[in-house]
Amino acid sequence: MKLVKANWVSHDDYPIFSVDIHPDGKRFATGGQGGDSGRVVIWNMEPIKNESAELDSNVPKMMCQLDNHLACVNCVRWSASGLLASGGDDKVIMIWRLAGGGGGNTIFGGKTGVENWRCIATLRCHEGDILDLAWAPHSPWLASASVDNSVIVWDASKFPAIVAILKGHTGLVKGVAWDPVGKYLASQSDDRTLRVWRTTDWGEETLICEPFDECGGTTHVLRLSWSPDGQYLVSAHAMNGGGPTAQIIERDGWTPDKDFVGHRKAVTCVRFNSNILKKKQPGSLKPQQYCCVAIGSRDRSLSVWLTSLKRPLVVIQELFTHSVLDTSWSPCGLRLAACSWDGTVAFIEFTRQELGQPLDPTEQCNLHERLYGKPLIQGGCTVMEAPVLLDLKPPAPPSQQTLVTQPMLNGLSTSNSMSVTSVKGPINKQIETRTSDGRRRITPMFIPPPPDTMDALGEPIETSATFKSTPTFTSTSQTKSTIVIEKLDHVVAPNVSTTINSTPSSATLTSATTLKRREQTTPKPHHTSQSKKPRMLTERHTGINVLPPLKPLSSLSQQAAHYAVTVTNNQNLAHLQVFRGTDSEPTWDLYLGYSAVALAASAAVIVVGLEDGSVHTFDPAKGSRPAPPLAPPAPLAKIHAVGNAVMVISCCGAVRVWEISHTSRLIISTSASHLATAGSSLLSCTLYNGMPHLGFTNARAYIYNKEMGTWILVGDSHDPVWRWSAQSASTITGGPASRGPLSSLQEGLNRAAGGTVPNPRPPHNGSSVVSYFEQQLLSSKALGSTQEYVHWFMALISFLLTQDGLERRLRILLDDLLGPSHSSASKSTWEPMILGIKKYKLLTDALAVIGKHLRWQRLYLEYSEQLSALKTSG
Repeated sequence: MKLVKANWVSHDDYPIFSVDIHPDGKRFATGGQGGDSGRVVIWNMEPIKNESAELDSNVPKMMCQLDNHLACVNCVRWSASGLLASGGDDKVIMIWRLAGGGGGNTIFGGKTGVENWRCIATLRCHEGDILDLAWAPHSPWLASASVDNSVIVWDASKFPAIVAILKGHTGLVKGVAWDPVGKYLASQSDDRTLRVWRTTDWGEETLICEPFDECGGTTHVLRLSWSPDGQYLVSAHAMNGGGPTAQIIERDGWTPDKDFVGHRKAVTCVRFNSNILKKKQPGSLKPQQYCCVAIGSRDRSLSVWLTSLKRPLVVIQELFTHSVLDTSWSPCGLRLAACSWDGTVAFIEFTRQELGQPLDPTEQCNLHERLYGKPLIQGGCTVMEAPVLLDLKPPAPPSQQTLVTQPMLNGLSTSNSMSVTSVKGPINKQIETRTSDGRRRITPMFIPPPPDTMDALGEPIETSATFKSTPTFTSTSQTKSTIVIEKLDHVVAPNVSTTINSTPSSATLTSATTLKRREQTTPKPHHTSQSKKPRMLTERHTGINVLPPLKPLSSLSQQAAHYAVTVTNNQNLAHLQVFRGTDSEPTWDLYLGYSAVALAASAAVIVVGLEDGSVHTFDPAKGSRPAPPLAPPAPLAKIHAVGNAVMVISCCGAVRVWEISHTSRLIISTSASHLATAGSSLLSCTLYNGMPHLGFTNARAYIYNKEMGTWILVGDSHDPVWRWSAQSASTITGGPASRGPLSSLQEGLNRAAGGTVPNPRPPHNGSSVVSYFEQQLLSSKALGSTQEYVHWFMALISFLLTQDGLERRLRILLDDLLGPSHSSASKSTWEPMILGIKKYKLLTDALAVIGKHLRWQRLYLEYSEQLSALKTSG
């Protein structure tokens, strides 16, 4: 083992927060602070590997310096194709590519280097600092983690396209990692949870909390990592028995029952060697396979572990003078880079004897196939995986067996051959009867194809030998039919069904049955008379509409994750098409029998509302129906989809929320008819934590609280007291709250209300503003919006500190945070947490604000002493 710490790898003594080695092993990148901006530097690896190259003045050390970021760069990551992604405190991600021509990169600052790297994309969507990045192993996806509590997955093939936005964490997200086969994405947050997300539907696979419950302080990053065999996920900051650990989570069952121990302070970063290693043990005939992982900590040390050993392979203590922040392995697996807050980078070089031999890439691929299955290859043949499956194959149809065609676009399929079928009974006659209400009913018999049903080569077109369903479409040919209709005089009951499910009109049966080839693009509907047309739900509904019903448009479109969904209405039919990525051909498509009036889509479900009032759901990837068609109680006013939750609002005000999956269920059934005033319509409609949020054009917004079973008013821009209090609060807090569901609703109301001054103008007083703050606190709590709750709580504390005569209100807030040890707090009702935040932590932050005001020193000391006593006794 050899340790190299090159003093020329530096950001002018500013911190280096990230390091990553290029996939070709010839370069490495660092990211961090750089004077008054963020800095990304690309370095030459040769002087690190070869001492003579380091001493050679003709061998460049710095390849390029990029100072484009406006604030500190927290993470740099190379893709397999050589793109470099950088993200930082300026809330943007930049994608860099090596440009033609050497040197001269002075665009937007930066030192001239021997290579020219250009920013080819700037990704903007996060609302907070970006702390970690990760490229997917086998796709152009890039995951980013931010202090805005979210993870965003981007598509590098069509920047700035967003594949998914993953929300669920209630604290700063500080680490992301893909599993090596791309099935899962893991994220770790300051909310003391680790979440694993499925990449198939971006749903949450598992939530792991237990190993992180005891974690006290926070770290700058929480960089977790997945083993190259995909069997283990190792987290950053965890605790076991009061000591810091790196938690090992098994993929099988997501059990966190093992960990790496030994570091004296919190683990900040974990990085697996990308190679699966093997070494022949003494007395063993077969080499043992294992993985290698590096762990960095706030204790300034670095440890390297082999999963085949119970103790670390090596521990390098006091490698830096500050916390280790990031690590990276070279593609050969023998060189490890680590960076620190102290602004230095260290390299540890191992030998094959120390680490072992890497598996051949083909062997590693075969291992993944054995564990997780072989990836689907388009156009490949189907291989029987077990001999017993051969016995389950259906026998080949005999030559005289009736053929039933596969369902195609128009219910028919074409073929170059046709089996001869013996047909018994009349083949050119239909039977007509009369029902008791005087209507004609025709019982269809088998209709043979006329001689002109031939394809272009003169071969007959294959058809169904028996009616399995009524043909949906007919030909436009007007060839005279040879069918004879036999009339029967007896009367049948009107509701008795015939041999098919629905009775076609006589116009349909008397038209020729000439079959069109599948290339027909726009099928023609039945030419039924208007008297026979089914009545739409808008015609049948006799209730009072409080919201305007939706009307058919020529086309509708939605973008969800990596799917683009379009619905085109033509001749009272809706053509639904689903495209994946930038594909020009649809992944799947189908026709629906009525015009579409509404479309909503998420990564998990596509929802189409039709003119007849029915609501249809589809799986975006498969095109299958997860649930039967839904029939809300009135014409549709709005549909919305988030995850696998679908909300439908009828024009009568009925609100339904369903969870659509293999076991679909109703979540909420209520009415909003009393919320809409005359002439108003929906301004916004969304779901958050499974609760409906409605904003109306009358400048009022509501959320539905399932526990209370009622709607809650969360904003009214026409209320003069609310309006003036909101303006005063905005002045006090310096602006609106960080973006969340509550602020989104209220911003829409303010736009709807316009710039009109409320009348009458209320007198300004502190109590009204305090009441407004309390309303915002309760609304944030009802929404489950942790970030907004903290914002408004601190705003309320800050306001109370500036007012006279409101000390009692301030003490009530502090007493609740202090808990049952205080005389005014009830032990039976007090809860130590609120929205996932410990009340002691909230009290600590509040006291930090109070301590800045000299007039409140006595109050600060009083509560600080009690809090310290509680923490000591606890």
